[in-house]
Amino acid sequence: MRRRRRVAAVLSVCLALCCAKKGDPVQETLDAMVKAANARDAAAFFENVAPDFQAADGGSRADAEALLRRYFAGYEMLDVKFQNVQIDRAENTARVRLRAEMSGQPLKLGGLEGLLPGSASYDFDLRLSRDGKKWRVAWASWQQV
Repeated sequence: MRRRRRVAAVLSVCLALCCAKKGDPVQETLDAMVKAANARDAAAFFENVAPDFQAADGGSRADAEALLRRYFAGYEMLDVKFQNVQIDRAENTARVRLRAEMSGQPLKLGGLEGLLPGSASYDFDLRLSRDGKKWRVAWASWQQV
């Protein structure tokens, strides 16, 4: 009887693991980017950006990284949320459109609180590509709403 229970328990665990839904890797990339932004961790954020990233305005990954580091440095706290996320997938690429709602507390240093907004919204259009098992942002455009 004990043996049957053990076998049934092992089979239940195996069945649960085999049938469990795998997470959406594109959404996981977006979630990792939000987590990094909220922590103001540019290095973690750019782990999700392709080395050959291009911005719609012609900027490079280095340009985007420098901009984000400056932005993160200007805030004591930052809260980023993605809304209206639309993901169109192909085998090795995905297009993501979303609205980023940001709010934060600018540093009270040298007048930054008067220069940086306490809240802002941006519409993003992203192209992600598969890099092994990971998905990374390869191209992006954004505009303030």
